[in-house]
Amino acid sequence: MPGPYDKLEKKAESLENQSKLEFNKKNYASVIYLLEEAKSIYAQLGFHGKIGMINQRIIRVRNLINFEEQGASVRKKREQDFQNRVQEVLSEKQVYREKQLAQQRKLSPEIEKILEKVKMLIVKSEREEKLGKYPRVIGRYKYILELYKSIPQDSIDLSNEISEIEKKLSFIISKM
Repeated sequence: MPGPYDKLEKKAESLENQSKLEFNKKNYASVIYLLEEAKSIYAQLGFHGKIGMINQRIIRVRNLINFEEQGASVRKKREQDFQNRVQEVLSEKQVYREKQLAQQRKLSPEIEKILEKVKMLIVKSEREEKLGKYPRVIGRYKYILELYKSIPQDSIDLSNEISEIEKKLSFIISKM
């Protein structure tokens, strides 16, 4: 017949096994709590070897917690750095757009008329692309390129816009 010490030992072993399950679930606070409970039972039983092993496991779990917290802070800092870079790029893009708008304001009425027509054609092209009218979209994009190229380069730099339209055009042609 098992004695009271056997029951205590089984309870401590059960707590250790539960701690392993909690460890697999990454519930580290529960792991430490369960191990501390098992350690106190082993202390009652005078199992100093087990207490030393449990202390080592507790130390490893605490180190793991610290390591994961440090990793999380590093990931958070990297995410913040990435967000800062994205914000810088967006700010630069906004400055570029503002410069472009200022440049457009200085343009002659004929060039402004062409640029307005291009904006309208782009809107129509995007709408028709969603509807799957690819031949019409291709024709519009080719016409937009002609309009862009008809504007003198010394009055406004449209190289980025031309490049974008050429990319869209080749993408649509590849879809057909």
